[in-house]
Amino acid sequence: MQLSDLLHPRRFFALRAKRKAKARAFGMTSWHEQHWLRTYAARDYTGRGAIVDLGCFLGATTIALAEGLALNPKRHGKQIHAYDLFRWSKGFELWAKDKGLAGHFADGESFLPEFLKRIERWRDYVAVHEEDLANAQWNHGPIELLLIDAMKTAEAAAAITRAFFPHLIMRAGYVAHQDFAHAYTPWVHLVAYRLRDYFSVAADVPSSGTTVFWCEKQVPAAAADMNLSFATIDEQEIESAFDYSLDLVPDEKKANIIAAKAMAYRERGDLPRARDILAGMPEGTPSLAGELGQIKKLIGRA
Repeated sequence: MQLSDLLHPRRFFALRAKRKAKARAFGMTSWHEQHWLRTYAARDYTGRGAIVDLGCFLGATTIALAEGLALNPKRHGKQIHAYDLFRWSKGFELWAKDKGLAGHFADGESFLPEFLKRIERWRDYVAVHEEDLANAQWNHGPIELLLIDAMKTAEAAAAITRAFFPHLIMRAGYVAHQDFAHAYTPWVHLVAYRLRDYFSVAADVPSSGTTVFWCEKQVPAAAADMNLSFATIDEQEIESAFDYSLDLVPDEKKANIIAAKAMAYRERGDLPRARDILAGMPEGTPSLAGELGQIKKLIGRA
């Protein structure tokens, strides 16, 4: 599959990997995301580097990648490196309510056995890493796909960028930011902006938070080592970072990124500026998962 195909993911949605249309594995990701991953692993992955799944949760993304990898004759025995702390949080309970898992795990309990059960069919394709990514390290060679759903704090985002990005293969490596259009992870936009000279957008996955970047130049270790605390970042860089991100995404994701910008100022301790940003968004403005409305309520209560 050529880069031009990745720019228009709907062109290759015909690949089903033995799944019915719009079927998806159990998890927090959309059918579009799972299908993009399945298609990438089947058609575009060359086997030159590793596939890394950061924040694999209950295995939906891992399974989608494995389904594609099983169809790829170029995989050369490569496995998916699936990372998670595998510790349940009470914050998962609302999502789990309609999934048959509510109350199944205590806060802080390991759900690794559940993950292993769900990926059992694909176990030979997966190397499992039970690790806290705030202390991330990588010692497994070049990386061809880095799938990130684990930049949930500024510290984790900085650790992931520092540990993994320098290993991406120039002109063959991809970074899939699952939280690019997620309002609660504003530091993702600082990472993208500061490394803009090394990446270009390769694909926008519709109806999801995911934007995929192509590694055009090798990322030096020095460039990947950054402080992502908004308390230390000046306003001009925040404005520039979010302007950059807004130019990269389609209209359906812009409201989420504006909400993330407000959260950046909240993290910085500048609530008046956060409220000004949100005041510019009319009531009822649609956003993915209703995040704009959630952030308005959150910042309004602060």
